[in-house]
Amino acid sequence: MKTSEIFFYGCMAVCGGVALASLVEISNMLIAALFGAAFFVVITGAIFKKSSVIAIGLILFCFLFGFCRFNFAWRQAHINEIITASQNATSGEFEAVICGDPIVNAQNQQIIVCPQGVKGKILATVGVYPEYHYGDLVKIFGTLELPQSFNEFDYQNYLAKSGIYATMEKPQISLIAENEGNKIFSALFSIKHSLEKSIERSLPSPQDNLLEAILLGDQTKLTSCSAKEIKTAQAAGGKCAKLKEQFNFSGLRHLAAVSGEHITIMIAVIAVFLIGAGLSRRQTFWVTLIFIWAFIAMIGLPASAVRAGIMGSLMLIAQRLGRTADAFRILVIAAVLMILQNPLVLRFDQGFQLSFLAVIGMIYLSKPLEKYLQFIPKTSWLDLRGALCATLAAQALTLPLQIFSFGYIPIYAAFANIMAAPAVPFITIFGFVLALIGIASQMIAQVIMFPMWLALSYLLAIAKFFAGLPFSSIEIQMPFCAIVLIYAAITAFLYYLSYKAKQNFFLELR
Repeated sequence: MKTSEIFFYGCMAVCGGVALASLVEISNMLIAALFGAAFFVVITGAIFKKSSVIAIGLILFCFLFGFCRFNFAWRQAHINEIITASQNATSGEFEAVICGDPIVNAQNQQIIVCPQGVKGKILATVGVYPEYHYGDLVKIFGTLELPQSFNEFDYQNYLAKSGIYATMEKPQISLIAENEGNKIFSALFSIKHSLEKSIERSLPSPQDNLLEAILLGDQTKLTSCSAKEIKTAQAAGGKCAKLKEQFNFSGLRHLAAVSGEHITIMIAVIAVFLIGAGLSRRQTFWVTLIFIWAFIAMIGLPASAVRAGIMGSLMLIAQRLGRTADAFRILVIAAVLMILQNPLVLRFDQGFQLSFLAVIGMIYLSKPLEKYLQFIPKTSWLDLRGALCATLAAQALTLPLQIFSFGYIPIYAAFANIMAAPAVPFITIFGFVLALIGIASQMIAQVIMFPMWLALSYLLAIAKFFAGLPFSSIEIQMPFCAIVLIYAAITAFLYYLSYKAKQNFFLELR
């Protein structure tokens, strides 16, 4: 076995160890025994000069290392000062810096605070007024609580993977000082807020709210059904479908949320659009990288977006290499590095999971899909077929996970995405241009906003139409074993496609 192959399988083994550790608990004595067994296998292989035996021992070491890395991260996230205080429902007063951009909606603000002298973060829910900002140094008085799970959603571990270990409901807060945070993040959040105001001044509602969701990840202004409205609609034999639900039921959810899948699809669609617009592959590569990282910076460099940006960037690099095998290996190595930095993301960060699956889908399925979508126009200046194939390829691999997580299937998702595909690159690119122009001159932005308003209205109409069709979504509860079997089958199918592509390549060389 080659050294490169041992390294690759070792990376896969690390992922396997982290995954298993997130599901089962093994005693320290058994772990020590397995480490001893791995050491024995390596020594035996070295004595008898069997490279394959040495490789097996090293891969087992990698697996056990991944297992132990997750256990260490798990203990850090569940045994610390903040968790202890929360378990005891401790009330107290402390100073903290607001270390995230506050999320503001009609009812309240959610602010993430970092207590001084303590490792970890706290999520506090406060009233809409007074307004708080990133970098504010505040004094907080209230009761720490452990995050409570709801509807079988593991909210505690979902927050823990971001370093948030406790919550506070309506604490008393007094401002001590401003601008105590990182200067770079302060500047980025300031740019983000300027873009939000520019969009709101340039476009009417709900088009402005949709563009903010697509470009800046702010979904708080998108209307959604309350629990009471959902129950009332169900009692009447229907279902409530406001703006958020329309995008969910139509299968366009990925467009209205800055997630790993959203950013990955955005990278692919922009790259296809730029190539169709006449840029060379080299120019497209650099323009897309600059654009996407400017986008991630403007939304405040959230960890999920950064991870998706890394994966998407690696996908572009791999495409330049021109080999799916190299692309997959690069992606796996990048994923392992991110998992080692924060092992909790493998199980509890859906953005990480979706972006990883989306990139794999684009690598292996985009080209095969083009054979079946010849009816989609592809011109020298606009490659709608390529943009649609990238979107559908990403969704093909992420759909089973979304069904498992959200409990429903958007029946008309493929058709909705086919119709939405032409508008996505235009909205993404021109939306930023409009927002930037609006910062400099509101008058000019309002003059040129009509094409953007038209594209956003088109997207809203598609979501509303498909969400309103009979059986637009079907509720389904998928057990964990089913999702494992589905992705095992998908893996086998992708391996078959990769093998077939290699065979065709060698036939062409003859």
